[in-house]
Amino acid sequence: MKQVLVLLFIFITYSLAQNKYDINNSTNTSQKVKSIFLSYENIPTKVYVGEVFPLKIKAIIANNNFEEITSSFSNSENIKVINPDAKWQWFSDNIFYNTFYIKINDNTSQLPDITLSIHQDSLQIDSATIKALNPTKFKLNGTKYFSNVIAKSLKIKKHKMSQFDDKSYIIVLEVEAEQSNLEDFKLQWVTRDGIDSSVDNLPYHRIFYYAIIPNFEKKFDFTYFNTQNNKFEKFSIPIVVDDDSVSTQIDLNPQDSSIQIYIDGAYGVIALILIILFIRRRKITYLILIIMLFVLFAFDKNPLNSIRIDKNTKIKILPTKKSTIFYTTNRTLYAQKLDAKDDYIKILLPNGKIGWIKEQSDTKN
Repeated sequence: MKQVLVLLFIFITYSLAQNKYDINNSTNTSQKVKSIFLSYENIPTKVYVGEVFPLKIKAIIANNNFEEITSSFSNSENIKVINPDAKWQWFSDNIFYNTFYIKINDNTSQLPDITLSIHQDSLQIDSATIKALNPTKFKLNGTKYFSNVIAKSLKIKKHKMSQFDDKSYIIVLEVEAEQSNLEDFKLQWVTRDGIDSSVDNLPYHRIFYYAIIPNFEKKFDFTYFNTQNNKFEKFSIPIVVDDDSVSTQIDLNPQDSSIQIYIDGAYGVIALILIILFIRRRKITYLILIIMLFVLFAFDKNPLNSIRIDKNTKIKILPTKKSTIFYTTNRTLYAQKLDAKDDYIKILLPNGKIGWIKEQSDTKN
């Protein structure tokens, strides 16, 4: 009888243990069931080096108990995610969408694996990863007029041309493009160029581009590659110089221009004639004229129009808030005031450089 009771006890204990194992195993299995499903909405089959293109991803999240969705990227090479913090947008029921803009930097670039994670009470409760695409990559070879820009569309919103020095013009363009790498805008044939400022509002990008060009040029030409029709498109702007200059004139020293040389020579010739007449005729009138001429010459050189520039003053290329800073003073110095525009002052530094400073940052003599 005792043996029967022992066997019965062992059987009951085993059954309870087995039942508990089955319950725990069932619970663990249910926890491993994924609630996130990711898929690409558009899959590019080919891309160009330098191109910015969208990756639209669809997410089905079969879980309503979460507070936050985050994204992360891994296993990428030679690419840039333009908007890594883009928010997932609810579409309907449990469907969400997001569009990430990717820039290819090299023909060996590897697109990233993209992971979506959901969080509750600051804890990650589930995640899913969609593997990277592998589109064919091409490198464009344009002419010297190719701006390096690849875009879905591009337009010039404004442009302005003015005299830079006696041999050059400066042109400033406000350019807007869709799905583009406008920050790479650069031309081989110009003397100097650069991007003064830029604004991103995806999928659009806007820049202020400037270029110094020889004054024998009759037009300003450049091309960009249109990804809609897969061909280079050309812009050609006639050179029409404005009378009012808003140019930077970084290297232009008015004291070195050919016109100034003739003016200085005229001062010297007139002074010499008046001195000779004074010596010969001994009339006080000539002495007064000589003094007046020297005063006029001094006024023309504008020493009274000098301003003090404090140490660490930032000198900009153009008179705009977001303009590129090309020089910061390392000591207090004096500069010549050339012009004023809004609350900016154009100055000539002792080293011959010219730029713009905020009006409140200068102190007059």
